[in-house]
Amino acid sequence: MTKAAALHKFFSSFGLTAYTTASVPEDAVFPYLTYELATSAWEAGEVSITVNLWYHTESEKVPNDKAEELSRNIGLGGKILSCDGGYIWLKRGSPWCQSLRDEADNAIKRRYINVTAEYFTEN
Repeated sequence: MTKAAALHKFFSSFGLTAYTTASVPEDAVFPYLTYELATSAWEAGEVSITVNLWYHTESEKVPNDKAEELSRNIGLGGKILSCDGGYIWLKRGSPWCQSLRDEADNAIKRRYINVTAEYFTEN
């Protein structure tokens, strides 16, 4: 499985449709998740991956709960994803999660989440 496919599989595992930030369709339906597809290779160090949770709701609890679910899944020691030629080590970034509001619609709740990835692959 390619690095991109491994990341997509992981981010799609939370019960939300996951899109790379560059591939969100015009007709995307809330709720959904977006993530930056940033890849690297062995000895390049950590790479930042921004994840956004998008909800259309009056509730702060629903998006906060999903951010907490993502945090628990990555865990204190991180999460290892297998991929072609090695693995990806995902870790919680800092700050973990920020609550943002949409200027166009107060019911759009966004959670801006920082994840770091370290690629233990040759390419």
